[in-house]
Amino acid sequence: MTKEERQDAERYIREHATEYLKADKSGKGYICPICGSGSGEHGTGITTKDGVHFTCWGGDCFKNADIFEIIGKQFELTDFNEQFEKACEIFRIENDVKQKSDLAEFFRQAAANIERTDYHRGISLETLKRFNIGFIPDWRASEKAPATPRLIIPNDGGGYLARDTRPDAPKEYSKMRSKGYPVGLFNSAALNQTSKPVFVVEGEIDALSIIDTGGVALGLCSTSNVEKLIEALKKHTGELPSLIIQLDNDVAGQAAEKKLTDALKEINFFSYRQYALPETVKDANEFLMSDKAGFVDWVRAGMNFDFDAVKNQNEKALENETAFSRLEKFFETVKKNREGTAVPTGFENLDVVLDGGLYPGLYTIGANSSIGKTTFLIQIADSIASTGRAVLYCSLEMSANELIAKSLSRLSFINAGGKQGAKTTRGILCGNYNSVEQKNISRAVQQYKEFSKKIYFSEGVGDIHVETLKRKVEAVTKVQGEPPVLMIDYMQILAPYEKGMTDKQSTDKNITELKRLSRDLGLPVVGISSFNRESYREPVSMASFKESGAIEYSSDVLIGMQYDGWDYQESDKGVLRTSRINSLNKSMAILAAKGEPQPVQAKILKNRNGIKRDVYFEFYPIFNLFRTVNYHE
Repeated sequence: MTKEERQDAERYIREHATEYLKADKSGKGYICPICGSGSGEHGTGITTKDGVHFTCWGGDCFKNADIFEIIGKQFELTDFNEQFEKACEIFRIENDVKQKSDLAEFFRQAAANIERTDYHRGISLETLKRFNIGFIPDWRASEKAPATPRLIIPNDGGGYLARDTRPDAPKEYSKMRSKGYPVGLFNSAALNQTSKPVFVVEGEIDALSIIDTGGVALGLCSTSNVEKLIEALKKHTGELPSLIIQLDNDVAGQAAEKKLTDALKEINFFSYRQYALPETVKDANEFLMSDKAGFVDWVRAGMNFDFDAVKNQNEKALENETAFSRLEKFFETVKKNREGTAVPTGFENLDVVLDGGLYPGLYTIGANSSIGKTTFLIQIADSIASTGRAVLYCSLEMSANELIAKSLSRLSFINAGGKQGAKTTRGILCGNYNSVEQKNISRAVQQYKEFSKKIYFSEGVGDIHVETLKRKVEAVTKVQGEPPVLMIDYMQILAPYEKGMTDKQSTDKNITELKRLSRDLGLPVVGISSFNRESYREPVSMASFKESGAIEYSSDVLIGMQYDGWDYQESDKGVLRTSRINSLNKSMAILAAKGEPQPVQAKILKNRNGIKRDVYFEFYPIFNLFRTVNYHE
């Protein structure tokens, strides 16, 4: 199996993981193949948010694991190659090179049936026959799978797409690809002609829609096939046609489009143009089906671009990336810095280390659980908002109500001058206040109202993408007249940038894009990061950060928080350190229960443009308050 075929096989297996798992009786999850949880009358064994990563809740067999890890656990295979071999066996993918001729007879029979279906998606029979599109009335994904009527669309990788022709077909199974064959491009032969520009679209049906109206089109067949198109362009000999890039109007499509245009610049290909669909449609075929005349006009207008001008424009954009062309903007930035563009955090000791506060860039804060990462971040958000600067707070774990309650709890404690009359987060949310507390809470609410118009909450659990955040930042900027400070709580549970990515790949890519966002839009991005479990009893360091590769390298400022006294001491040796850390944890828990402050140390592990120095705080956990102190000065 070639490297490319292996990558396709891995991608296919990950994307079809749910076909291996048996649904549980609740219909909401799956039965764990290791411990069997979920097989009873009640309860769910395995759940998934994206169909690629799974967690077993019954037997704690795995958490956020992909199908290879699950198969490895089930068959006691620790080596990934062994897991891959077993997965190929399970999914009936032959671990060798398959040839297009393997399916020649299947395609011939399917093509002979094309007139047996009227499911042509607005595309003429002539065009369907030209591209050997076929129909199988009783197609099966496997021997045990139910038979369904499918449009069969061959791709350049030797495989095909089987598209369900039923109007009520379940969305998750409506498009299935052949097993064991690479997901190639569709109609890559379009690159061999130069008489017309080539539309680059996502799906095969989209490409056929454009071709049917007189255009020339190539389908990626998958947003993950951007690299395959770039490789095809690099290997092509002779002149290449101009490209009209139009991927789907969704998060994945827009992310892939950006990836493609960036890659085109890297290979010095400038004869391309991005071409938007109307906002009311998702893809080219949907446009064709809803407004054929409008679609024909859209295709013709795209083909009539002045690509010489477009090429010159793109080449000019490259010139603007030279150091010479950046000098003017450089001095504009220097002037702004001289005038003071830092956004104070509200903590004087931290602002001193950060040279006045937050600047455009990526700031990452990490800590073990219970140290108060969210409390710390929302307190900074409130302080920034109180100065008149907008904050966009993306909460992927807590609800906006919980965050508001944290702020009101903190204000009630400050107003009361202590515990008497103050309320915890839970106490705020329960709503049972005595007369003293009611007066204090009312005052806190009035104070909160004074700056809360500057705080925008974005809630979500695993369904917020970096591209989504970018659009929200742009919307807030339009309203406020300047970019907000973007805060993310927390970064590891942002939605995967692309399907099929491992946790580390997804985190690295999201971190890179957040860094890009801070640079392109000129705003501070402050994110919370989780720690590795292995670091729970070790002093904080760069290695503590979960999936730390991109976090370590891309962050402009890296802050690790821990209890003061958590660093190694001369007496720390094996059991003695464990005993001391257990004792420290116990004392911190006692302080928290009493409503007393815990001593917290913030270690500035990296500061790209400034000094590195520890700063210290008193943290009142149940009242959601951090105060600066000078323990070690």
